[in-house]
Amino acid sequence: MRKGRGCRIAVLTDIHGCAAQYADALRQARASKPDATLILGDLLTYGTEPRRVLDLTAEAVDRDGAVLILGNHDQIYIDQEAGGSSYEQALPDWIRESVDWTRHQLGHIRLSAAFDWQASWSHQQLYAAHANPFDYGDWTYLSTPSTMQAAAERLQARGFSAGVFGHSHRHRLYEAAPIGVKLATVGSLGQPRDKRDLLASWSLVSTDGSDFEVQRQPLASDWDAHLAAIRATNLSETTKAKLCGFFAQD
Repeated sequence: MRKGRGCRIAVLTDIHGCAAQYADALRQARASKPDATLILGDLLTYGTEPRRVLDLTAEAVDRDGAVLILGNHDQIYIDQEAGGSSYEQALPDWIRESVDWTRHQLGHIRLSAAFDWQASWSHQQLYAAHANPFDYGDWTYLSTPSTMQAAAERLQARGFSAGVFGHSHRHRLYEAAPIGVKLATVGSLGQPRDKRDLLASWSLVSTDGSDFEVQRQPLASDWDAHLAAIRATNLSETTKAKLCGFFAQD
């Protein structure tokens, strides 16, 4: 971190087994020379390159000092290593099938031991986590004005004036009136869900005391190879259709 108050933070999230866009984002983030690099979790599930994603993450930790935040999908694999969880069992069949396929690709790799995971990260007035500022394990999406407002109030109660999160797979900015707390959800690298714009993206966050700015960094995203790789797996046709459907623009 810089000695002064200002800091620039590269934020990457929701990679979901998609190595190509992840590698591009890490290269761009590295070139921007941030003061910190945050990876806000959900490394796996949905995509077809889990081992390559883990290799890229290890490189980011070693080379860039990246901080790795636990997401709900990371927690699924860690829970599996301890015998499973009710959260996983309650997921739709197509997600559980993708999880099981991914676990098979990982072989003996244990996600719990692969990295020094954190539940959250903070710097001065900024707080970051995978989904929201609520208790860890609460995976509520920040996708409506009411959930954004509730998150802003929680941030204020915890002494923060800004927050940055992933999980929703959509880039959104929100400022809570009248308290003035600002928060952002940043876009996904592996499965963007904003039908207006299916580009993968990462974000560059700038903070200087109470100032907070989030600049979306879109990537050129040709998803044809990604979709072809999904279709080439031995996943069920139902699950393939669901995974590929996220990339169909309305």
